[in-house]
Parts: sequence; C-alpha cells; structure tokens
Amino acid sequence: MNKLINNNSFYIDEGLQEDIILNVKSKAANSIILAGPKGSGKLPFLLKLSKYLLCKFENNEEKNDDPISLNNIKKNKSYYLFDNNTHPDFFYLTKNIEKDNKNIPIDKVREFKTIFYKTFSISKVKIALINSIEDLSINSSNLILKTLEELPENSYVFIVCNDPINISETIKSRCALFYVNRMIQESFIEVINKLYPQISEQEKFFIINNSMGLQGLASELINENVYQLYELILNDLITSNGFLNLNEDILQVINSKDQENLLNFLNIIINDLLKKSLFFLNEKKYLELTLEKEKELIQVIIQKKNYAELLNLYSEFNKN
Repeated sequence: MNKLINNNSFYIDEGLQEDIILNVKSKAANSIILAGPKGSGKLPFLLKLSKYLLCKFENNEEKNDDPISLNNIKKNKSYYLFDNNTHPDFFYLTKNIEKDNKNIPIDKVREFKTIFYKTFSISKVKIALINSIEDLSINSSNLILKTLEELPENSYVFIVCNDPINISETIKSRCALFYVNRMIQESFIEVINKLYPQISEQEKFFIINNSMGLQGLASELINENVYQLYELILNDLITSNGFLNLNEDILQVINSKDQENLLNFLNIIINDLLKKSLFFLNEKKYLELTLEKEKELIQVIIQKKNYAELLNLYSEFNKN
C-alpha cells in the first residue's frame, strides 16, 4: 500500500477550514475537491479531516451536529489503524512513486470504487482520498465520475487538485470546490518562525524568498538541505576565476541528490538570483531578502563587468 503523508502541521486559512467542515456537517456535498498550488497544505488537511471523521464516527453515539475540532481527535482504534494505513473504511488513491507510474493504475481506481459497497467495518463512515486528480487517466476519471454519481449515504470522497483547469466539468458539477491560496508574506513569515525556530536568519530569508508562500515547498527545501548546498554554490562562484563555473566537488554534491527535485529547486533559486542581480544593476540597491552571500556575488559580477553575460544568461534561462 502507498504510504500516507500524515503531516499534522498545515496552515490553511481558518475561514476556509470552517467552510469545508460546515459542508461535511451539512452533507451539502459528500464529494469535495480541494484545489490550489502544490505545497499549499491540501493533502495534510484532507488527511487530518479523514482521520478525524473516522475516529469520530467509530462510536454509534456520535452525532453529525456535534462540534468538529481537528485538534481534538479521539485516540481510539480508528486513530491507530489510520496512522498505519490499514483502516478498512478508508482508501487512499494515489500513483505509486516507487514504480514510477505516470498515472494512478486503473486497477487501483476499480478497487477504489468497491470500498463504498462493502459493509462498514469499524467506523460508520466510508472515506476515499484521491491524490491527485491530475494523475487520473480519462478512463479512470470516468470510473470516478460514476462512483460520485452513486455515492452511498455516509460516504465521502475528498479530491486533491493542483489546478482547477484540470477538473472536468462533469466531475466538478458533482463536487463542492474549494480553493487554497498561497499565504501572504507576513503570515508566511510567522509560520516559518513557528515551524523552524532552529534555522538561521539567512536560511529563513532564503526559505521565505524561494518557497512562494507554500508551506510544503518550504518543508522540502529545509529537509533537502538546499540552503546549505546553495551556500556552497555561492562561495564557489564568489571565488571562481571564471564566469559562473562550479568546481567538481560542488557538482558531485549536486549529483548525489534527487535530480528531479533538485533541478526544480535550482530553477527557482537561479532565476531569483539573476533577478536580484539585474535589479541591482538597474536600481543600484538590493531587493528585499537578498542574502549577504548573494550581495557578495553581485559585487563580484559588478567588478568583473559581466553585464552582457548576465543578461544573456537570464534570457537563456527563461527561454529554456
């Protein structure tokens, strides 16, 4: 079975959380799509909501109109089964990253459908979570649609979506659609300070500047030690005799990491560095959140008068 990403730290707007919870309580729609950019906390929130509902309705005495508090989850049998990804009333539909599947296998989609026609095992609700709608083939989407049309009572389908444009109109018409926005910088700084008090001020600047208000991306940058690698790159560029040439030691560190993730990170970082450098050339001042090491490198570029090369590099980078 696929491992759940059971992260209890997410920062979705409280008003949005209340709207989703109200929809669940009122049973206005038992199928919910939570859309928004990758890393905005959609999956952790839906996992926690699923866990809460399974634990809450394990007991027959629980009523749907009782208050819902995601910070107060009952530690019963459902609680531990969910954490072990063995809860019989919950189905997590996602592609298998280890097998490098491009889409969610259609046999898993068929299995998803059958969960709603089995008797309740432990909880008095059935929940399926799809992560994400972008990973469904056309045939799989049609099977999902049929399930949504025939969803039994006390059953819920929660769907993660990274871009609402990827949702077919027929599926959208059968679901309640909610959207998670990126966090504004002021709120995001508060979150980073709360979650990562141990990191340096320079790393905080780096994380805030390069994670675009997305908590998930911030966590990845920190867990992958991308700032530490970036420091090595900056030091190497500052002392380099050539123009933006990295030595073999740095290249070995880069090659030792997960290439797909690292390239995504480096694309963001390099583009940001080029933007800061060009801003300084034009305005004779640094952009907010420019790191001290970045300032050093910008001064090296100024001294060597590599303006044309920098402009060409920025142009080529955006082109490719």
